[in-house]
Amino acid sequence: MVQLKKWGSFRDWLDKFFEEEDFFPFPFSFSGNLATDVYETDKELIVEMQVPGFKKENIKISIQDGYLKVEGKYDEVDEEREKNYWRKEIRRSSFARAIPLPRDIETKGAKANFENGVLRIKLPKLEPSEKAGEEIKIE
Repeated sequence: MVQLKKWGSFRDWLDKFFEEEDFFPFPFSFSGNLATDVYETDKELIVEMQVPGFKKENIKISIQDGYLKVEGKYDEVDEEREKNYWRKEIRRSSFARAIPLPRDIETKGAKANFENGVLRIKLPKLEPSEKAGEEIKIE
């Protein structure tokens, strides 16, 4: 049950925010904001994403409509009642991220690896067509 507390000044609130570890009465997660780098080499577009705590079996990668979609979830684990917790902060959660691709890529040659909590996806770039298009004659 959340207790109401008398409102003080903004400064009092700010001090409590940084000093009291139980300031928020509910858990919150930043799992949707996983650190991600997107860069390119001569031949590839590379995406690196930090996904600590996840297993590669629980991560799904797809390419749809010009977006790289990465989804992951923790295995569901029932809380063990016999542990007699004093504190319970480890949460089970999931994430989904859609990253717009800045260029056209060849999906057939795409590769991914996962090591030490970092997911690395290599996407071969499609070379721009030599042909700029066809001219349309005005009648």
